[in-house]
Amino acid sequence: MLRKKIAQIEQNRASSDPLPKTTAPYASSTFYKLKNVPDKPKAKRWDDRFSVDSRNQNISPLKLASRVFNHPDMISLGVARPSAEYFPWESMDLFCTDSSSPGAKSPLESGLRMGCAKGEDDYDLGIAMNYGYSSGSPHLLRYLTEHTELLHNPPYQDWETVLSCGTTSAMEIAFRIFTNPGDTVLMDGYMYSGTLTAAQSQGLNALGIEMDEQGIIPEDLDHKLNTWDSKKGRKPFVLYTIPSGQNPTSTTQGFERRKEIYQLAEKHNLFILEDDPYFYFQMGKHTTDAPPADLDDYIKSLPVSYLSLDVSGRVLRMDTTSKILAPGLRCGWVTGSSQVIEKFICYSEVGVVCPSGPSQVMAYKLLDVKWGHEGFIRWLMNLSAEYRRRRDVLVAACEKHLPTEYCVWKVPEVGMFLWIDLDLSKSNPTINQVNGTEPWQKYLEIEGEIFNRAQENGVVVSKASWFIPDVKDLKQVSFRLTFAAAKEDALDKGMERFGQAVRSYFGKGQ
Repeated sequence: MLRKKIAQIEQNRASSDPLPKTTAPYASSTFYKLKNVPDKPKAKRWDDRFSVDSRNQNISPLKLASRVFNHPDMISLGVARPSAEYFPWESMDLFCTDSSSPGAKSPLESGLRMGCAKGEDDYDLGIAMNYGYSSGSPHLLRYLTEHTELLHNPPYQDWETVLSCGTTSAMEIAFRIFTNPGDTVLMDGYMYSGTLTAAQSQGLNALGIEMDEQGIIPEDLDHKLNTWDSKKGRKPFVLYTIPSGQNPTSTTQGFERRKEIYQLAEKHNLFILEDDPYFYFQMGKHTTDAPPADLDDYIKSLPVSYLSLDVSGRVLRMDTTSKILAPGLRCGWVTGSSQVIEKFICYSEVGVVCPSGPSQVMAYKLLDVKWGHEGFIRWLMNLSAEYRRRRDVLVAACEKHLPTEYCVWKVPEVGMFLWIDLDLSKSNPTINQVNGTEPWQKYLEIEGEIFNRAQENGVVVSKASWFIPDVKDLKQVSFRLTFAAAKEDALDKGMERFGQAVRSYFGKGQ
């Protein structure tokens, strides 16, 4: 099935116009989508939902001119882009590993070599190093558009993909498109702390939705919207969620759960910001069946995205290379309706503009020239297997070193995190009344004490209170641990040190 789809992509490329070779050419993913696809509905328009700020954002007239004129021998006397002949770099030489071997130490002589030089026919380094169009270079944009259609195939006509400078930047722009200061944004009950900070910096309020083992609970989302008090401001209509391998809890929304939430989005006219950096890390269950070794099986194991459920253009999906290639590329891609993507480009033009030229060269040469679509998916499948092994090491260390009478965890099947809850009932059944403090204050005290002891032991973990919109909603003591950062042979030692911190706390009779 995968190879059949890739063959369609190759046929589409062969029948399309060649990529432009001018500096900062206008590029749109509509140029690279499959043709002759079945009829699909058009996206809903969001004029009434755009923020005051975004309604005033328009495309620069200089950039707009590049869309209008398409002379085969255009001479530019209008835009002050520096001449590439004065750039001091003549070429780039890069080596990468084979897509089937994540983490392998390949000697330079046996690695896959990639190059980019000034004046080359494929991707002129002089063009890559100049100002670029905010949707991204045609080379990389074409590939990522194809990849998006291959895996998600949005079920409406006018969707587009553009490049971003990573999800943090994309999230900040998305908030600006849809929210005004003082608005409330709906979020997972526990949320990545960077998202909370970004919302607060724009004067936004974060409202957490209760979660279970599958993430956001639809009934709580519906209840909060049905009972919204208008005295708190206008009713929230932006839902920000990390649906797969959620950060920090590592929960994954199942297919039926996502359908329920999308139906609520239709009911309440919500716009969904789908931040999905852990989508590709499919690790499966602990100590059971082996992970997929077949590419078609791997693709079947991927969650159904909100983008692939979206029939009305109410989802902006954010992807990134940070977890699957390298964070330092500062390169990602977002997909949504043409109207929303147009606003996204407007903000990029007056902000980050686009990912750096060298980053786009590196990504294109690796993904398209060396690996291709099949190779990239093989890389993702094998990367999942690598993280599965790391996860299993950390889980085994939990079983070995943590006091199971106090520590409760569920083995994650997606993502990079292990979420550990502490059962305090066995140590102090009356904790809610201790010292006359509120429960959340006592939880903070215990959390801080264990965190400090862990640091003294030489291990860093993350407090649950860092990830909650309102710390007064803290209902238990929990910690987030990751198996992604430390060297694999240090995971057991790290968990031993954390276990000692937990044991020493409860050992003092608290």
